[in-house]
Amino acid sequence: MTVKITEDNFLVRFSMVLLGVFLISLGVYLFVNSRLGSDPFTVMIEGFANVTGLSIGGINMVMKITILVPLYFLTRDKFGPGTVVNAVFIGLFLEMLYFFLGSINPEFLPLRILMLLGAIISIGSGIAIYVTANLGEGALEFLMMFCKRRSNFSLRIVKVALDVTFGLVGILLGGTIGVGTVIGALSIGPVTQYMFKQVNLVYK
Repeated sequence: MTVKITEDNFLVRFSMVLLGVFLISLGVYLFVNSRLGSDPFTVMIEGFANVTGLSIGGINMVMKITILVPLYFLTRDKFGPGTVVNAVFIGLFLEMLYFFLGSINPEFLPLRILMLLGAIISIGSGIAIYVTANLGEGALEFLMMFCKRRSNFSLRIVKVALDVTFGLVGILLGGTIGVGTVIGALSIGPVTQYMFKQVNLVYK
């Protein structure tokens, strides 16, 4: 069964945005609770927080604004409701997950590995669903799609390159990484590209 996406089908597209953002939030939640390392962007945020003394939440906001503003002037793309949902609801969904589920932090290593795999699949799926809705992209998705459009590289390669860059900057600034950070940096991109193909089979 396929669902046709049109400019008029706002309800379907907005539902996709909410679902995608929730999956990204779930992925970040699983990533952190696996205790195998944070996702690469979070490592970079942690590094900047260490250097500046500002809160991680504050640095997160500043970094995303720093990414969005130059891209807006370069592309003149309009921000949409998806941009706002991304900015507001990722944090809100994370708060909800911690409120209802708390911190899991399992000691059983196979379960932690499963959580890491679930995090990677959840983040990749969320990005694909969210961007396909075409209602405005968040900072990281905007940057990813901008680099893809301006280069001859696949989305997989662009995403891996960005994640590796975020991770390296985070390390240089004193951010904490783990084996999960490395796995995430190398695998979220391929998963995202694969999920774009699967989402396009459902939403045409």
